[in-house]
Amino acid sequence: MNLNRNLVWVLPLLLLIGAPLWWQPVGTILAPRGDFSAPPLPSQEQLKRFAMEGVTLSHCRDGKHEFTLNSARVTSNGNDDSLQLLEVRATITGTSDPTIITSGEAYYHTGREILTMLDRVRITMPDHQEIRTEALRYLAKYRKVKTAEDVFLNGSGVEVRGSTMFYDLVNGALRVGGRVVVDLQ
Repeated sequence: MNLNRNLVWVLPLLLLIGAPLWWQPVGTILAPRGDFSAPPLPSQEQLKRFAMEGVTLSHCRDGKHEFTLNSARVTSNGNDDSLQLLEVRATITGTSDPTIITSGEAYYHTGREILTMLDRVRITMPDHQEIRTEALRYLAKYRKVKTAEDVFLNGSGVEVRGSTMFYDLVNGALRVGGRVVVDLQ
């Protein structure tokens, strides 16, 4: 009998017969370590929460660019469709020259298209007049700016102070109400 030729089939046969003795220890050594289950899916509330640094938001309607918001930080609380913005610069286009509004803090409600700006609000109009107030709202659907806070308007040779303001960006109409004081220079 040729021993070399018999080893070819005897060796696998011995491994198969002895498998109950070595299968468990070798299987334990070769078993993967760690948890390979899929992570749980995030909840809807977690999906809506975010924070971003150095953000530019653009708003277009009917193919026309209406305004751009530049912000140092944008956060969402996940409960509604509003965004909180810090150190905001809004550039409102659609007219010959853009109107620029800056503020320290703002809230943008995406569903209603209302931008509420707070803290050191400053409007630079196309004719280089400047309006300052502590709070205002920009209604993007109607392209109007309004405030119920004290306003200060500086222009070429005129200074106006009042307690309310309404500014229509479409036709450029500006209305200051309340106790209005006008200083002509």
